[in-house]
Amino acid sequence: QLSAFAFDLSVYDIFGMLSAGAGVVIPDENRHLEPLHWVEIARQHQASIWTSVPMYVDMWAQSGEAMPSMRVFMMGGDKIPVDLPERIRQLAPDAVLWSVGGPTETSIISNWYRIGAVDPIWTTIPYGRAMLNQKMLVLDPGLNQCPPFMPGRIFMGGVCLARGYWKDKEKTDAAFVTYPATGERIYYTGDLGRWLPDGQVEFLGRADFQV
Repeated sequence: QLSAFAFDLSVYDIFGMLSAGAGVVIPDENRHLEPLHWVEIARQHQASIWTSVPMYVDMWAQSGEAMPSMRVFMMGGDKIPVDLPERIRQLAPDAVLWSVGGPTETSIISNWYRIGAVDPIWTTIPYGRAMLNQKMLVLDPGLNQCPPFMPGRIFMGGVCLARGYWKDKEKTDAAFVTYPATGERIYYTGDLGRWLPDGQVEFLGRADFQV
C-alpha cells in the first residue's frame, strides 16, 4: 500500500484488496519512500499486486532489486515511461503490467491497457480503453467526437459517475455535463488525450495546473 491516503488509488489499495480476501502490506511510516524497504517487506510477505503512480515503480526499478513474487503491476495517475515495462520485466519476469486511469469522480480505475510489446515509435504507454459499463470519450470544445490523432478533452461516462460535488452546484454543473449526441450525463476529467487507430486512448497530460 504505497499511495498517500489523499490519492484515490489508496482506496483501491485498501478496500479493493480486503474485499477480495487479500492482505495489505503497509510500509513503515518512517521508511515509506524507501524502495529498498518496499523490496524488504514485499519479499517478507510475498506481496503479489502493486498499484501506484509510475514514479514509485520507477524508483523501485532503479534499485535493481528483484521481486519475483509480483504477478500484477497497475500504474496510473501519470504517463508511464516507455522504457519502464522492460525494466520491470527484468526484476519481476512473471508479472502482468497494466496502464490504468480514472478520476476520483468515477470509479478510481475506469480505463485500462494491458502492456505487451512496446512499439519503438511510442512516446508514452497508451492510456487504454474504458472498462465494462464505463465509457471514455475524447471530445472537442463543442462536445463532438475527435477523430484519431486529434487532441481533445477526455470525458468519462457510464454507471461509475458520481452524483456531483458535495454542496457545490457550481462546480458540479461545470464538470458534469450532458453529452448532446446521446443525452447521457458525462464527466470532464481535465485530462487531454487522443484516439489511436486501434481504439485505445493516448494520455497527453492535463488541461489545467492540477498537481
